[in-house]
Amino acid sequence: MLTSLLKTWIWAGISDNWHQDISPLRLTNLLALLVFIVLMMHLPLHLLYWSQGGDRQAIMLLLHCLITPLVPLSAQMGHPAIGRRILILCFASYITLSSLYLGHYSATHLFLIQGFVISPFLYQAHENKLIWLSVSTFLLLFVVLAYQQVNHIGITYQGDYQYAVRQFTHISFALASLLCAYFIRKDHISSWRRLYAEQSRSHQLLLNILPESIAERLKHNPQTLADYHSSATILFADICQFTDITNSRSPRQLVAFLSELYGGFDTLLKKHGLEKIKTNGDEYMAVCGVPDYFDDHACRACRCALDMMRCFERISTSYKITNGLRIGINTGEVVAGVIGTNKFSYDLWGDSVNLASRMESQGASNQIQISEYTYRQVRQLFHCLPRGRIPIKGMGEYHTYWLTQTLPSGQPSSQKNPRQRQFD
Repeated sequence: MLTSLLKTWIWAGISDNWHQDISPLRLTNLLALLVFIVLMMHLPLHLLYWSQGGDRQAIMLLLHCLITPLVPLSAQMGHPAIGRRILILCFASYITLSSLYLGHYSATHLFLIQGFVISPFLYQAHENKLIWLSVSTFLLLFVVLAYQQVNHIGITYQGDYQYAVRQFTHISFALASLLCAYFIRKDHISSWRRLYAEQSRSHQLLLNILPESIAERLKHNPQTLADYHSSATILFADICQFTDITNSRSPRQLVAFLSELYGGFDTLLKKHGLEKIKTNGDEYMAVCGVPDYFDDHACRACRCALDMMRCFERISTSYKITNGLRIGINTGEVVAGVIGTNKFSYDLWGDSVNLASRMESQGASNQIQISEYTYRQVRQLFHCLPRGRIPIKGMGEYHTYWLTQTLPSGQPSSQKNPRQRQFD
């Protein structure tokens, strides 16, 4: 019960939104609780010296104890700034009045040191004027009360009551300072952990749309990134008559099918060293040799294409889909870069990309069509059937081949080389 009450006090007015800076509000609530606890610790002492002036001090203490719960209550009602003002005024007024009443010898004014040290943490970063006002007020009160040798509104002699308050002040001041330092440090560490978690999440989201090396370059150099790659292999995959699938499946079934299929493709790309560029409806685009260069990028793309065919057959069978998959592959020079300002996109441009797209669109169901440029790179490792010379829309006539299987002698290569020219 007590633990639940304390948590309610500390987290009053704080929504479960990790994107906002909750430190000032949480510290305000926490310090209000500490003030309440310290005041209640002093109550038995003043009751003990009731006849020596403790009666007025006890009444003043109880009045300020009743004020401190208004801090979390204000925050809960959506007015955290009011709660902060209540806390500062309550703290400053109690220490000032107590110091004037009990006398300089009681050392009550020492608590004002906590005021001008801790108060800046109660404000947002942009509230500089309020920070300086609060610090200046506490500092001025401390200087004035530190040299206030004679009190005119309260006890003016150094009796047992003042001596007891002095000793208790020293103990409670040290304890309160220790607790404040502990909770401020704890909140500081918690804030950095949340910040690190958000940064990691943002970085992971960035990696979902950009290659890791490109993402790192973009973080350190947000200017336009454009690279020329003298040799890379581009792969396009597309589901034949995809409209039939969309008309015969519910939206949930369609998205589930594409999610599982593209998830399988993503796994294969990672296995063979390809980089996913984008998906456009049912079209899937990937590249090998960009941004990291592989000597055997054409072979890697062909192995990945054969695995993608098998992956598609397995998943489409489980969803009772009879449509086929077309894959087109071409090898050549490309330009790669990042476009966009709010939503980044890593893309490829060049005739090699256009030819790879034509290899897919002018291919056949359940077939992998490769250009002659790719064929020259992989003919020693893969079995390919010549399709002949065919007209490519907007590009003239080209010799193309059907990629069917890996030859028994084909062995994967692990050579990797960063070979690219950058235009920044």
